Amino acid sequence: MTLSEVEDQLADMIQAVILKKVSPDTLLLESGLLDSVAAVDLMLAIESRFGCTVPLTEVEEHLYSLRTLSTYVAANC
Repeated sequence: MTLSEVEDQLADMIQAVILKKVSPDTLLLESGLLDSVAAVDLMLAIESRFGCTVPLTEVEEHLYSLRTLSTYVAANC
């Protein structure tokens, strides 16, 4: 799966969680779009769809933006 395909799927998943479309560089946690409950929901959806988990110690780093999350998922899942 290409990075672009992963990014498109993750964008849809984020939109389903926060009910808002985001651009690749939109700050997810820092902007408050994702709170801790929404972040957990998204991590569970990623695990279900892509078969990998984001280590708890790295969640904040990888949920910085759609772009950072897509890069992590494309490289690790």
